[in-house]
Amino acid sequence: MLLMSVLSWAWIPRRGKLQRKIIAIKRKGQKRPKRLITFTDKSVFEISEDVFISIALEIGSEVDDEYLVELEEKENMHQALHAALSLLNYRMRSTAELYKRLTEKGYNPDIVERVIEKLNEKKFLDDEVFARAFIHDKINSRLLGPVVLRRELFPHKLDKEIVEKLLQRAYVEMPEEELVERLIEKRKIKKGQKMTQKERNRLISYLQRRGHQWNVIRTVFDKWSI
Repeated sequence: MLLMSVLSWAWIPRRGKLQRKIIAIKRKGQKRPKRLITFTDKSVFEISEDVFISIALEIGSEVDDEYLVELEEKENMHQALHAALSLLNYRMRSTAELYKRLTEKGYNPDIVERVIEKLNEKKFLDDEVFARAFIHDKINSRLLGPVVLRRELFPHKLDKEIVEKLLQRAYVEMPEEELVERLIEKRKIKKGQKMTQKERNRLISYLQRRGHQWNVIRTVFDKWSI
């Protein structure tokens, strides 16, 4: 959830620069503490502890609507950044995926773009590193071929040249023929094994669903005499 302003000194509409004086500041919560700032008109503004520490507010301070708008934006930025880091802490993500997840959570797209820019600057977000790890994981865990990998990478909106470079490098390190052979072995098929055309077609379909190219499959079939 974004910034919570409890009560009604409503953000909309704002009429001029009405001054509000702070009459109370209370701490709320333990795990992710917040501060409840109460004004003379009894309106209450809720803000995270981290943001509160970064500003110079105390009982008796006077603020106007313009300042509160800026503070709301600062709080929204903080909340979106915290959400982004939580998602990245769970697992690596692409820029496109992180943008999608944060906007789905209700964060303003402009705020999300600023958060992503900050994460890129700090190297918490790197699409090339993500793509390399993604490809490595899918090849090793599922023995996938390049056809399926390209399809699974597409929603991440990665640079095509980078994707092709990484795929080429990955299949040099782990040749596609070897992956096809491992998949065939998993089906308990041996070299030289006699197969009906129906069995052969079923095996071809299985290998193609795993993303392997027909020319590679055919090469392995010839090598295995199946």
